[in-house]
Amino acid sequence: MSQQRLESRLADLQEETLPELPELVHLRMEETYQIISGKDETRLEAASEHQETVRRKRMPRWLSRVMISAASVAGGLVLLISLGFISPAMAETLKQLPFMSSVFQLAGDAGLRKANEAGLTTNVQQTVTQDGMTLTVSEQMYDGSRLSLVLTRSKGVYEHKSFSDSWAIPDPKTGSLNRPIDFYVNGELVNTGGGIAPGGPEAPDSVIVTALNSGNLQLPDTFDLKMSVYLPGFADPFIFEFPVTRQVSESFVLTPDILKTHDHIKLMIKRLEVSTTSTQLTAEIQGEPGAHITAIEANIPDKYKVNGHFSVFFELSDEQGREVRELGGEGGTGEGNFLYKNFNYEPFETIPDRITIKPTIWKDGQKLYIPELEVTVPVK
Repeated sequence: MSQQRLESRLADLQEETLPELPELVHLRMEETYQIISGKDETRLEAASEHQETVRRKRMPRWLSRVMISAASVAGGLVLLISLGFISPAMAETLKQLPFMSSVFQLAGDAGLRKANEAGLTTNVQQTVTQDGMTLTVSEQMYDGSRLSLVLTRSKGVYEHKSFSDSWAIPDPKTGSLNRPIDFYVNGELVNTGGGIAPGGPEAPDSVIVTALNSGNLQLPDTFDLKMSVYLPGFADPFIFEFPVTRQVSESFVLTPDILKTHDHIKLMIKRLEVSTTSTQLTAEIQGEPGAHITAIEANIPDKYKVNGHFSVFFELSDEQGREVRELGGEGGTGEGNFLYKNFNYEPFETIPDRITIKPTIWKDGQKLYIPELEVTVPVK
């Protein structure tokens, strides 16, 4: 390359602006620097006078070269991250660094960890600022059964050290908890169950938000999501808008419609969705045609009731008896003569050939199985 072309290229590079690092990366780096600084201060306080004298001596040339090389590597690392020139092998290595780890990997359930490892999560990196507070949606995962995303607040001094603790603040006038988030799918407000989980000790300024996990929701594989986040002390919501696309490597949607009857209990297994990232079960407690909801529960013997209600749960296991952990559930009244139950679980380690569903009741601190209502559903 000629001297003139080289000078021209250098001039062009000076004018180029590197893209800004995502907010979550900044937060991770800041946390790491604080940890390093704290460790350095501890070492300095514990150092002897002799060590101080040695430290003040001239630095050997070889050590100087090592430090310069390390600084160059660190600078190159930041440059690579900024430009996005990261190979899969390097990306996996970077995940081991505390400021690069995904919150899904740090604090998520087994399904979110699997999704992150398989590349089934989407990088959002959208921020909204209001009155000095910045919220960031960094990553999200949607597999058809649930939407999970990471919401992070900006660094600062807060009344609650953990971001998750600040969500449980009652309204000073009514005493009730503030509504945390409204979700809109393609412009329509969605009535959805969900939850907010802490980001854990390594990400106290983050929470994992889960929604769109109701069994009666029928959503397209791709849609535009609007999310209005309400925080105590802020008059207006923090509004995020971004596209969502279903991503899953393997999935089975089963509609067995299996009815089991025992002791005035009519249990219908309506839907079972099994994927590599989550498991979802939808069931119905049915009554006689035209029966009111109260009549359905009234006909069920008291030995199955808790505080007058039939509160049934379900344990799921594969053909080898390995169970999956329940993540949460909801229930309600159907449009007809039934009560619906919807439960979400972690994924099975591998997609099973069949799933056994065991109805259980928790009463007086004891778990009561109802074997007569047990159902086995073939998957493959």
